[in-house]
Amino acid sequence: MVVRRVLLSVCLLAIGVSLAGAKTQTPAPKAGARKGPVRVFLLLGQSNMNGRGNVKVLDEKLTKDLPEKYPPSLMKIRSDVWITGANGNGISNQMRNVRLEPGFGQFDYFGPELGFGHAMGDHYDDEVLLIKSIAGGTPLATHWTSPSAARRNGRQGPLKGRRAGFQAAFYKMKKALDNLPKLIEGYDPKRGYQIMGVVWVHGNADGGKYAKEYEDNLADFIVDIRAMFGLPELPFIAVESLSSRAPGSAFKNAVDRVNRKSGDRQAAAILTKSRINLKGDKAYSVYNASGDGTHWRHNGRAYLDVGYWSAELMKPMLAKTTNHATDEKVQAALKKYGKLFEEGNAANKDPVYEAAQKRRGDQPPMKTAGGNNIKRKK
Repeated sequence: MVVRRVLLSVCLLAIGVSLAGAKTQTPAPKAGARKGPVRVFLLLGQSNMNGRGNVKVLDEKLTKDLPEKYPPSLMKIRSDVWITGANGNGISNQMRNVRLEPGFGQFDYFGPELGFGHAMGDHYDDEVLLIKSIAGGTPLATHWTSPSAARRNGRQGPLKGRRAGFQAAFYKMKKALDNLPKLIEGYDPKRGYQIMGVVWVHGNADGGKYAKEYEDNLADFIVDIRAMFGLPELPFIAVESLSSRAPGSAFKNAVDRVNRKSGDRQAAAILTKSRINLKGDKAYSVYNASGDGTHWRHNGRAYLDVGYWSAELMKPMLAKTTNHATDEKVQAALKKYGKLFEEGNAANKDPVYEAAQKRRGDQPPMKTAGGNNIKRKK
């Protein structure tokens, strides 16, 4: 026992020295690391997948109150986890080789990607890439509608020119995969990539009649996302937003239906409202940084926990190592849906998309080299 304590003290001292000396990056590269494919995760949803976690509260309070669960290393650049498609360019103002740190939520904030990325970075010796595709205040019923849901509901879908969430997820993924050498410094194309899973944080905009159909729409969405990438067993974590207007039962029932139909347990739901009480539970309420209930009171602990929980649920589902860059089924699916979207867009107008483009005018968001939106200078 004495020997163990001495060894533990030495290890802790070594870790402390390492962290003190590395102000911008964590962790150090693992021995024998980076021999497999880049592990790619798709993070989808509304403004709470975007994130409003307060960085100051994380730095000055959460990491000091509970350092074992929320270590100070959360404030540093993660050297083995990359991110694209996010708002912001990190608190370090990264402009190339963009890696995970706080500041990839709504510009100066963070979202579930921070906890999720750290958990998956710890899980793998290979590079991890997080691809965020987000659209605040958008219903699953219309903005994110999938081909199957569109056919069932008689709405314009992504195969008929609907240029919204479902198509955006495809194009964000395809663009990132095609540009890995630019996104990840030192990337070796021979190792390829592997599409590992999807995390979905949603529910805010699906009230009223949309709430009643949420279960059906989500079940279709999961199946269609998997088909789009040619991966019928792709892990999918459906997270009920703390401000969701769609019922939690819809999230659970949808993943249960998908699992029964596929004969596996590759989808799971997190009923966040039953696990986090931002007002009544002091374990969370002391980290509220705003009265903004729609965005979880800017509570960093809530966003981190959703990320951690999503990773832990997904880990048992993760597939064995393979290279999807050379996988015939995956490449055929990407080619097929790329062609379907191109043909559908050419043959059909999307009034909602066109109106949004007109409002935006000629001022698209600025981008970093990592494909993340950054603030415009005034």
